[in-house]
Amino acid sequence: MKAWAANNAGGPEVFEMVELETPQAKPGEALVKVKAIGINRHDVMSRTSVNPEAPLVDRVLGIEIAGEIVAINDPDGQYADVAVGDHVAGIVVHGAYAEYASIPLSRAITFPKNVPFVTAAAIPEAFMTAYQTLYWLGFLKKGERVLIHAAGSGVGTAAIQLAHHLSDAEIIATAGRQDKLDLATKLGAKRVVNYKEEDFAQVVAQETNLQGVDVILDFIGASYANQNSQAIGVDGRWILIGVLGGTKVPDFNMGQLLFKRVKLEGTLLSVRSDQYKADLAADVHRDVIPLIADGTIAPVIDTTFDFSDLPDAHRYMEDNKNLGKIIVTVDH
Repeated sequence: MKAWAANNAGGPEVFEMVELETPQAKPGEALVKVKAIGINRHDVMSRTSVNPEAPLVDRVLGIEIAGEIVAINDPDGQYADVAVGDHVAGIVVHGAYAEYASIPLSRAITFPKNVPFVTAAAIPEAFMTAYQTLYWLGFLKKGERVLIHAAGSGVGTAAIQLAHHLSDAEIIATAGRQDKLDLATKLGAKRVVNYKEEDFAQVVAQETNLQGVDVILDFIGASYANQNSQAIGVDGRWILIGVLGGTKVPDFNMGQLLFKRVKLEGTLLSVRSDQYKADLAADVHRDVIPLIADGTIAPVIDTTFDFSDLPDAHRYMEDNKNLGKIIVTVDH
């Protein structure tokens, strides 16, 4: 099979098209003929820290796939509801940048065959992260207020849709470009904030009559810390997903967290246990896939690249050109 391997740590130029043996499905796994690949920030970080001494197969990066099951290894018969020919999407340990990839059956999200593979490949990382942060960690309830930063990102657009359609939440969303703000409004945000022009903490105070929001999804970290502590309400849940704005806050008033009884929790989905990811995939399959199948919600896809142009997809992501997901299609 063809695969893209990184021959060293560095920029997109380190990728090399190689020929590898098609992997075999180990017990508890399915072998998937990959039809589409989701490109993620995680992939970019992995590329910049590749060990050139690692085996070639371990230098095939990527974690997000969609495709067709071509083989199943289920010796205990635990997954009788999954069959060869099913269309699935999911998060793999590594090795997504290839024509075939194995995935734990517990993490394979089946989807109707009328859903395009490009759409399916944009679901796992964005919607699993959004669902986890909103509901498993943020405990978002019907009608509550939520502040969603990075509104134009894959996770941000997924979170806006879930909060709107599953919880009828009052959504305030931030971004630094008008097209991202317009999209957030279209997806269900009540109020959008261009953080370059407005102080989002002041906007939250105005919009909530000084009550603050119940949940914050924070991709930014340090540079937003003081404003977030002002914007969050009593008994609020502040979920830290990323640190695009740095990790160190030189002057931070922790008293606000104390007096508001704020729960501040950090999360990183990629290092969670297999069982955690399996349980999360099951919840997404139950609550989210039906809404995608009937067209109620949809992953936001910015652009697609051919498999032969995969390095260009990394360049495109690093240039921050995308509004939504970047997908690579595999034609074979």
